[in-house]
Amino acid sequence: MHLPHLHVLRAIWSAPGNRGARLAAVWRAWCWFLRCHWRPGSGPVLMPVFGSRVYPCHTDSLIAKHVMYRSAWYDGELLNFMKAVLRPGDHYLDVGANTGLHTLLASTVTDRLTCVEPEPRNLERLRHTLALNGLDSATVLAVAADEREGRVALEGNDVFTRLRDDAAAASVPAVRLDSALGLQARVDFAKIDVEGAEGRVLRGLTGLMDQGALPLIAFECLGHLQAFGEQAVDLLDWLRARGYTVAAYDREARCLNARDPLAAGATDLIAFDAAGRRRMEESGLEVLEA
Repeated sequence: MHLPHLHVLRAIWSAPGNRGARLAAVWRAWCWFLRCHWRPGSGPVLMPVFGSRVYPCHTDSLIAKHVMYRSAWYDGELLNFMKAVLRPGDHYLDVGANTGLHTLLASTVTDRLTCVEPEPRNLERLRHTLALNGLDSATVLAVAADEREGRVALEGNDVFTRLRDDAAAASVPAVRLDSALGLQARVDFAKIDVEGAEGRVLRGLTGLMDQGALPLIAFECLGHLQAFGEQAVDLLDWLRARGYTVAAYDREARCLNARDPLAAGATDLIAFDAAGRRRMEESGLEVLEA
C-alpha cells in the first residue's frame, strides 16, 4: 500500500467520530473514494448525521470528504462545544454556513437558525440541506458579512471562498450583521468561518456585542487573517478590550484554555463575555485562566 493511502487509512481508523464503527467507516470511505474517481459530479449521497439529520455529500466538497472519511464529527472540538452549550430556544448564527453541516447539529437543539452564505453554489446546496431536513423556519441571508455596507467580490469556491475588495468585480451585497439582524436581536451563539475575514465580520457585530446580545462566539483562527492585513494577536486583543475572554476548547478535558489560546494549536477559538461564561459553567465546562 502506498504511504499516502496508508496515512489516510490511519486517519480514518483513528478519527474520534469513527470509534465503535471503524470497519464500517473504512468501507464507507472506500465507496466514497471510488465514487469520487469513477462518478465525479454525480448526485449527492445522503449521509445520516447527528442521529436525526441527513447531509448531502457532493463529490467536489471538501466537507463531504471529511464527513465520509472521519464522520460528521470531524470538526470535533467545535461541534462538541456547540453540543455542550446550545440550548432549546437559542438563536444560532452560522456565518460562512457553507452547505449547512454545523447548522444541522444546531438544529437538533434549537429551531432558531440564521445562516449567512454568499457563494452561489454553496448557497444552493445550503438551501437543499435545509429543505431535506424540513428546516423551513431557518433564515438564510445570501450576503457577505462585513464591517461596512456595500458590495464585494468573491474568489475561490467551496470552503475556500474568500472576500475580495475589487470594485470592478464586486457582485455580492455586503452587510453589517448587526444591521441585517437588527439591534433588537439577540444571538446566543455565533459560529464564524470566513477564510480570514473574521475580524471584519466581528466588527460588523459590535452593535450586538456592546449590548451584551452576543455572549458566545466561535471563530476560525488559522492564519488566514493575514490575507486581510490582520494578525491573530491583534484580533484577540480587540475582543478582550470589548470584554470578551478568548479560549481554546478541549473536548476531552471539557475545559477552555484561556491562558494562551493561540499556543494551544486550536483550529477554532471561543470568545465569551460574562453571560457566556455563566452558560459554560452551567454546562459543566471549566475555564482555565492564568
